[in-house]
Amino acid sequence: MSPALLRRFSRFTLVGIANALVYAAATRLYVDVWGVNAAVAGGLGYATAVPIAFLGHRGLTFQAQGALWPQFVRFVATHFLGFVLAAAIPWLVCDLLGWPLWVGIGITILMVPVATYVVMDRWVFTKS
Repeated sequence: MSPALLRRFSRFTLVGIANALVYAAATRLYVDVWGVNAAVAGGLGYATAVPIAFLGHRGLTFQAQGALWPQFVRFVATHFLGFVLAAAIPWLVCDLLGWPLWVGIGITILMVPVATYVVMDRWVFTKS
């Protein structure tokens, strides 16, 4: 891995960690302050975190220029892809192949960030 790619992936990881904290805080807020049930609060917390993740990845990870709105639409589509993968991988690994849940979770934890990183690099925040 080149030093530049390692730096970018490190920034990607830091933005991801920061965004996970935003998600957790927002979800907790929806439950504790507004009394929303956990499932709805989780979805609202995720929705709260997406624009923050977008700005972090756009500005820090990929240092992208260009029109904001088309990038944001592609970013949301990429997050939908991540959501589908996060559901499909455990289904395939655990339900179809019969492997333990921890294996499905582990593969998901490794694959979803890699897949979304590649899509963001090649499509969401393209140079052209």
